[in-house]
Amino acid sequence: MRASLRRRLAATTGGLMALALIASCSPGDDPAQGAEGSEDATTPATTEAAAELGGNLALATTSDIGPKLFIEDFEAETGVTVDGTYAEAGALGEQLRIQITSGTAPDLFRSAPGYAAPSSVLNLAEEGALMDLSDQPWAANVPESFSRLQELDGKTYAFPTYGQAILGFYNKAVFEEAGVEPPTTWSEFVEVLDQLKAAGKVPLALGLADNYVIQFLPYALSATLVNGLEPDFYDRLEAGETTFAESEGWRATFEQFLGLIEDGYTTPEPLGMPGDPAMQSVGNGEAAIVVMPSAASPVLAGFMEGGEDQMGSFAIPATDNADETHIPFTPDFLVVNADAENPEAALAFLDYISEPDRTAAWATEVGAIPALTDAEPVDNALNQTVQPFLDEGRTTPFANHAWPGGQVATALMEVGQQAVEGSKSVDDLLQALDEAYQESMS
Repeated sequence: MRASLRRRLAATTGGLMALALIASCSPGDDPAQGAEGSEDATTPATTEAAAELGGNLALATTSDIGPKLFIEDFEAETGVTVDGTYAEAGALGEQLRIQITSGTAPDLFRSAPGYAAPSSVLNLAEEGALMDLSDQPWAANVPESFSRLQELDGKTYAFPTYGQAILGFYNKAVFEEAGVEPPTTWSEFVEVLDQLKAAGKVPLALGLADNYVIQFLPYALSATLVNGLEPDFYDRLEAGETTFAESEGWRATFEQFLGLIEDGYTTPEPLGMPGDPAMQSVGNGEAAIVVMPSAASPVLAGFMEGGEDQMGSFAIPATDNADETHIPFTPDFLVVNADAENPEAALAFLDYISEPDRTAAWATEVGAIPALTDAEPVDNALNQTVQPFLDEGRTTPFANHAWPGGQVATALMEVGQQAVEGSKSVDDLLQALDEAYQESMS
């Protein structure tokens, strides 16, 4: 390991070892069957009352790929006609914002986590635009780590359909050629990067010409260094008791992230490399690892000659204790309009899709990870990486989903790029996050 990174690890993580995140998940016993041709995915389970519902259910989300598995049978069992509207997330959010203001929003619709967008869960909950779902039977199976993204004043306002994780995705052929295995500690991670570099490969593909990409590695590291080892940080931040600049975890996050670049473990001149070509470099074997949300993994697999079989994944470690590693895992949500024309049908649909086999089938169909704790685990490589962290409660939201407004994420992208080019320091970056946070709270 490079001496600079050894010193950085010792200096920044030694005081954080004793803290732990408290959460737990309990998945089902058997792997879910595939969505297509699965009898379990559409097993009748509605009540007699649900069968007498009738009327129309207005549904709006980003794709029909998940809902289409269940709509036909739900309609047959309940007499409800589902009127679906599907649009790209940004366009859907803008449309919903207008509809909510005008009183024409659908009964059931997709909403982003936390405060991530104007039409996200907590922004709408604060406006009184969403129905309180706390008394729904599936609410007991929402992971505790999601609470900051969907709870307000102790009430649950959203149904998590599926989740995605930020992980290290790697080319198995490159790892095999270099004779390395996925690391489980920070020291092992740096040693793997050294070996990959010695084998003539770019260890970490990093395409920072697309500024959003700069979020992924810090979010992966901060899941452990902040959420895992400073679990009360965001509560104290909100209470005005601490700052980003005072957080050992956030300082360690940026020092370790920038250290990887400074020590030559990433794409040379990453500010000049767009995100997609960086991903392609892992697919074609020029680079070994790319850190990104799991929703992008099918694209990466498409760049590999061996497809999904050639792609592996692992949690990004940040300390030398593997048991401290957490992963960013965040859900996609459905919410119920507080002024829904058919609230009974909206609640019945959520109850219908909350069955463990259906939750798993939806996640399988969209290439994601089941979000509810009682969902049947999906038997694929991605879920095999994530499931142990779900089982042990070692997941955290994507950092930007816990930040109010978009100012903090914007500051990270803008000042983070300046820190990479060397014109700003870690202190400057932390100060920028604090200023953006205060702006968002004003």
